[in-house]
Amino acid sequence: MFGKAALLLILGYSTIFMVYNLNMVSKANNTVDTYVAYYNKTVASEMASSAANLACNALFSVPSWQSTYNEASFNGGTISVIIDTFPDGKRQVFAVSNYYGTKDTVKITMQPSSFAKFAYYGSSMTGRAAYNTGDTIWGPMHVQGTMNISGSPIFFGKVTTERGISRGGAAGTPQFLGGYESGVDLPLPTSITSDLSSQAASGGHVVPAGKDLYLTFNADGTVTYREGSTGSFTTVALSTYAPNGVIYVARGDAYIKGTMSGQATLAVDRSSGLGNGNIFFDGSLTYANDPNTPGSTDMLGLIASNNFIIRDVPANQPNLNIQATCMSLGGGLTAENMSALTHTGSVNITGGLIESQPQETGVYASNGQIQKGYNVSIHYDERLLLDTPPAFAETGTFEIISWLE
Repeated sequence: MFGKAALLLILGYSTIFMVYNLNMVSKANNTVDTYVAYYNKTVASEMASSAANLACNALFSVPSWQSTYNEASFNGGTISVIIDTFPDGKRQVFAVSNYYGTKDTVKITMQPSSFAKFAYYGSSMTGRAAYNTGDTIWGPMHVQGTMNISGSPIFFGKVTTERGISRGGAAGTPQFLGGYESGVDLPLPTSITSDLSSQAASGGHVVPAGKDLYLTFNADGTVTYREGSTGSFTTVALSTYAPNGVIYVARGDAYIKGTMSGQATLAVDRSSGLGNGNIFFDGSLTYANDPNTPGSTDMLGLIASNNFIIRDVPANQPNLNIQATCMSLGGGLTAENMSALTHTGSVNITGGLIESQPQETGVYASNGQIQKGYNVSIHYDERLLLDTPPAFAETGTFEIISWLE
């Protein structure tokens, strides 16, 4: 009896250990499979990200680049890149990886980079011009040259410069809350692009060479205009005057004011050696719908071959409000008859100011206090990060607006 019990006990323990061992082997195999699957997925994800970075770098270097990656060997697997081009110039990049049957995809949307994205753009700062304590810029900013700092200005957007920063001793303590990068070479175009003038000719409006434009934007979506120094004014819908929103003054000046409803870009050109190509502000220029409120679609781009000039008229005293992104290819923002002005005020820009050669808008005392003229205050229109006025000048590169993994 004892022998039979011992035999049954041995058989029972043997069965238990055999089942336990099978379970251990199964769990070990599952662990290995899980690890391999996780490893393959991780590698596939990294390969897709690498392919996306390769594609983005190629597009940044050569905007017309087309994919040459079609199941190309990479890190033991393959990568493919597919690029879709849309009528508005945007690109959609699909980077696909395959690592031992495990696939992953990164989807990127890119758009042509526009100068409209800057709250402020300026060339080299000459003389004693510098950013000081109390100066605040809320959006992206670029200085094509060296940026002078002599106090503690605050920059909320990313700041880039071509040749770094010159600090005014220990007092030069800027706060770059949105980041800072040097070595960024981003020159302005020297003339209005043929693409803009052709868009004005094909679906917008062209003011003939030699005629100035007098233009008032109206809140009901109309414009009141006259082309030339004499004659009567005409009022029509903006969509009738320039159906695609692009207005081009072939050679002359433009005098503008009003309340704008809609989207448009006004470009004013000049001939070499002539003093035209200016945009004069005859009064405040604002949107019918506040750009800081949700749903506002009003947007205006202004491009001057020469300067933006604040007229010496009662409508601009003491303050001038401008809601637009303003780009000067050969000058900057200045005031008319500045030495004869007797008032002080502010130019309040909601949008951006892009200057080839920063100008003076006021006369200042040695202590930095304004004596007459205008201080300039820039409040960034954040819609310009993703949207731009029609046919506004582009930088010639792309920028990423979404990255999905």
